[in-house]
Amino acid sequence: MAETVVFVPGIMGSQLYLENDIIWPGTPAELLFPYQKMGQLLNPNLRVGDIIRSVSIANQYASLIAAFKQCGFDEKATPATLIVCPYDWRKDNRLAAELLAEHVKKLRVDHGVDVVINIVAHSMGGLVGRYFLESGIYTEANCQGFEQVRRLITIGTPHRGAPLALCAAMGQIKRLFLNAQQVKQIADKDDFPALYQLMPPKSEPYLWNTDPEARLEPANLYEDDTAKVLGLNAKNLASAEAFHSALDTTKKPKGIVYFCFIGTRQNTICNVQGNFAFKDGNGRAYVNGPRPEGVDIADGGDGTVPSWSASIAGMQQLAVGGDHGTLYKTPEVLRTLGALLGKQGVLSSEIRPDHVRISMRDEVVSPQSKQPVVLFFNQPTGHLDVEIVVVKLTGSDGNELAAPSVISRMPVSYDGAPIDTLGLTIDAPQFAGVYEFDIQVKGISVVENHAKLIVQLD
Repeated sequence: MAETVVFVPGIMGSQLYLENDIIWPGTPAELLFPYQKMGQLLNPNLRVGDIIRSVSIANQYASLIAAFKQCGFDEKATPATLIVCPYDWRKDNRLAAELLAEHVKKLRVDHGVDVVINIVAHSMGGLVGRYFLESGIYTEANCQGFEQVRRLITIGTPHRGAPLALCAAMGQIKRLFLNAQQVKQIADKDDFPALYQLMPPKSEPYLWNTDPEARLEPANLYEDDTAKVLGLNAKNLASAEAFHSALDTTKKPKGIVYFCFIGTRQNTICNVQGNFAFKDGNGRAYVNGPRPEGVDIADGGDGTVPSWSASIAGMQQLAVGGDHGTLYKTPEVLRTLGALLGKQGVLSSEIRPDHVRISMRDEVVSPQSKQPVVLFFNQPTGHLDVEIVVVKLTGSDGNELAAPSVISRMPVSYDGAPIDTLGLTIDAPQFAGVYEFDIQVKGISVVENHAKLIVQLD
């Protein structure tokens, strides 16, 4: 009996090509300056390449693929026991589910009726997996291998949506390579409803009306007047509503186990607040009023997905401190993932009591902006006397420096009751570049991971 894995990445996690030219991700310089290929990126006819394994000098999914291989799941085996499922992350997630179905069929053909298929998904990929399993469109009759799927393991998936997705669609959030307005440009296009499908469904009361007469009554994103105030695309909203309506855990096939990894301890947008009473003289929605804004809640989630959304009622789950983009790299996730895949202990790492893990909420930031940072201690401590050391890895042109340079040292001290985490707010570096963060005690590194931060000019 062969055990296999299909990995489904999150939004922006797959390469896109125009013929033989890579359009996404951008060049190292475009990490730091406005992305220069928007015309091509708005082309709906791009070709999907691989999952994004690394960007410039920053590791992306490569480490997770290496962990799968350590567990015995190999893309290069004959036949393969690991298949990755890249997809056009701009488009309808229902199209991505079709690709997932093809990979499931291939594993069934290659390994036979006794194959065991595990779907592991990061972020939006978990919604793709759920649509495949719950929509009723796919069955063993039209997708051989469907009945061999035994697990869906989601890492930081917004099962009930992410309020941050609404803020992004309104042009308030920058992402890797893209400034906030470029994110909005993609979301505004009829061909690209994926970001809208990350917004919470109408059942979630996350959109608060601050009009005094409303008494914070939740507004309905899917009503025309509300959508007009928010400046949203009606066609993409309809696509999101249809997509959400097909997600229903009561319809998941019997015998399939769901397991959810939930990111915690980061400031996270958990609701969006705005005054929806703005009307023109004819009583119609007044679209030029103040834009609603997301509200950060301390320890609200993984910095992108609220904790309340990353779990599913009645399903196994594990809350893990960490940020959305690197949650799959944390020791707790890897250790548990190995056990779920039948490889107990294979991904367990040595616990060094004196070491510290650092988590940056945001991957891409503006110069000198305030940034939430969380330190995680391997054992509770009542005394702390360390330095956060910031090292510049690239020049302002995005090219790697021959000799990385230390640009600042920030002392951090604590004395008091034992704590296992410590939240801080730091100033991002002044100049564009890729930076690495170390934690040192008397010049000796005690960091579990070297977190990276990309400072991008708008």
